[in-house]
Amino acid sequence: MKKLSIISGTLFIIILLITGLSINLSWVNKSKEENINVTGSAKRDFTSDIIVWSATYHNKNMSLKEAYKDLDRDRDVIKTYLLEQNIPTEDILFTSISMTEKYKTAVDKDGVRTHDFDGYYLSQNITIESKLVEKIELLSRNITTLIDLGVEIQSNQPYYFYSELEDLKIDLISEATENATLRAVKIAEKSNSHFGKVKKAQMGVFQIIAKNSTENYTWGGAHNKTSKKKTASVTMKLSFEIKD
Repeated sequence: MKKLSIISGTLFIIILLITGLSINLSWVNKSKEENINVTGSAKRDFTSDIIVWSATYHNKNMSLKEAYKDLDRDRDVIKTYLLEQNIPTEDILFTSISMTEKYKTAVDKDGVRTHDFDGYYLSQNITIESKLVEKIELLSRNITTLIDLGVEIQSNQPYYFYSELEDLKIDLISEATENATLRAVKIAEKSNSHFGKVKKAQMGVFQIIAKNSTENYTWGGAHNKTSKKKTASVTMKLSFEIKD
């Protein structure tokens, strides 16, 4: 009898465990069915309307005073050239002057390495931030004109930006949300159910890449600066409650 009682007790515990597991699984499945989780997306092509271009000009002279005079002359030549190209003065920024003493290394007849003073090297950057995108693009490509005028100058790659980017982001969030809602509608229709209010919304990072490119998205959000024509995109994850 004692052994039978133990067996009966064990079977009862097993039945409770199985029943409890079934109830738990049913609750989990029901919980999963209480939400419709969807991801919507939106993208839009746009053209940058701001260009930022910079260049560095420099010279070297054994006399520091003469080196500054030469750099002042170069700056005047650049200013005159830009004004002739109808570039607004408020779009032009000259940075502070950088000065470095140069030395040349040589070996004398006795095999001793020497470091002789080779002059003062002065450089200055010029940056143009403008909405005259096409004009500044042409200027950056025709930098040889300034070289022909005696200015030792090196052009950098232009960067492109968009003045209405924040408005574009808001529009894309709205479009991605509408897209996610439409997906939820389709899911509800196919499953003969109805969905209610949004229980959770999560926005993905904005991705801005060159238009028609193979650039990769990044976790922090890509932001291409070297292409004038770009494509912006964003995703929205929404969780809707299911109504009976």
